[in-house]
Amino acid sequence: LGGEIDANVPDKGYVLADLHNPQSQQIFQLFTPERWVVPLTFVEACKAAGVYIKPIFLEEGVPMPIHVHESIANLKFREALYEKILFCTGFPYATLDSARVIIADSKTSVFSALVKHYQLTPHKYIESLEWVDKCIERQEVSFTPHVFKNPGGRRAGEERTQFTEEDERKLCEWIAAKIPFKSTGGRTGNKLYQQLCEMQRNHPEYAWVTRHTWQSWRERYKKNAVRLDKIVDNIVSTTKPNQGEKWQYGYVRQDDDKPRKKRKHSSKHEVEQEFVVGSSGAGKKPAHPGPTEQLSQAISANSSLGQLAGILRLAPPENGEDEWKIKIGNDLAPSWTKSKGSSEPEEDPDTKRAKSEYVEPPAMTDDTLQLAIRAAVAGHVLDQNLSEIAQQSRFTVEEVREYYDKCGGDLERTSRRFHKMREHLNALPDEE
Repeated sequence: LGGEIDANVPDKGYVLADLHNPQSQQIFQLFTPERWVVPLTFVEACKAAGVYIKPIFLEEGVPMPIHVHESIANLKFREALYEKILFCTGFPYATLDSARVIIADSKTSVFSALVKHYQLTPHKYIESLEWVDKCIERQEVSFTPHVFKNPGGRRAGEERTQFTEEDERKLCEWIAAKIPFKSTGGRTGNKLYQQLCEMQRNHPEYAWVTRHTWQSWRERYKKNAVRLDKIVDNIVSTTKPNQGEKWQYGYVRQDDDKPRKKRKHSSKHEVEQEFVVGSSGAGKKPAHPGPTEQLSQAISANSSLGQLAGILRLAPPENGEDEWKIKIGNDLAPSWTKSKGSSEPEEDPDTKRAKSEYVEPPAMTDDTLQLAIRAAVAGHVLDQNLSEIAQQSRFTVEEVREYYDKCGGDLERTSRRFHKMREHLNALPDEE
């Protein structure tokens, strides 16, 4: 057909070789920009096509690495595809990673997965089964370009304006001022961010708030809570606010003292019915209260001492049940129906025996009172110390108390334990 056969390997032209086994593929090392290696059937393929098949799958004189994906399961089709690529001096035996072009069936889910995986890899293309025939027909190689579709507006949760580091810093400063301690409440409530946006109305220094909506400020924190919480903690460690200070969430102004109502003068009957705690007789309270009265006043002054009420023995008042009796049937009339001048009936022997057997309980001594007050005050101070440890280490009071009881009541050991636990948690890396 006008060709010339050289017994030696020529400097220019074609080298016909058997390329259907891995050993013979080493012949590709003979490739040069002007010397091409093709299958033995190259001449027959040109005769069948009626044209001279040009070496189009070349890049800078080197065969283009092409990978035929295993999703193309038909063996005959794969062999035919290999030969078409080889006839045009391509290298169809490249691996998935080294290939410039990956050919796969576009009707399968594998094709979409490959496109998604390699879409951002430069100089790498995913092509369909028809790509080889199109290139041969056009006598040139062209790749399918990546087309980015118009998303049609913002995606869900995407900010209209991108956040900057300064935006995040100011957001964290606001959170640190309102909720410095996360243990007192969450930081994802709508109110926190709505109030932030309302600040720009009367406070020029908050003009930066208008860069985003309150929903965007909130979403920014929610999506980056772990990272932003660390910035908030650093700000709080510098400003060192006390929990419950003014302007913080949870800060409540104390109610004004209400004027005390003047006590009405008790009638003579009410005075007779008034009893002093711990005494057996009726009458007015003494000017100088005894030990029991002192403890009662201490309990009323400090609610935490209310637990002491259980240790008091209150003497029952001499409340004569006869005062409320009525006449039933032929019984004797009760004493309250008789005039003062009438003679009283003889008291029932059982009543006399009950009165004679009643013994007035001993009054509480000063030493007993002091011991009780000291025990209550010590318990109150312990509760305060455990609460401070829980607040400083940002654990719950229940967790702190449980360990305090477990370690035998060692307050310093409990404090060191929970501070070390907080330092360990702060040192853990983020998991994003």
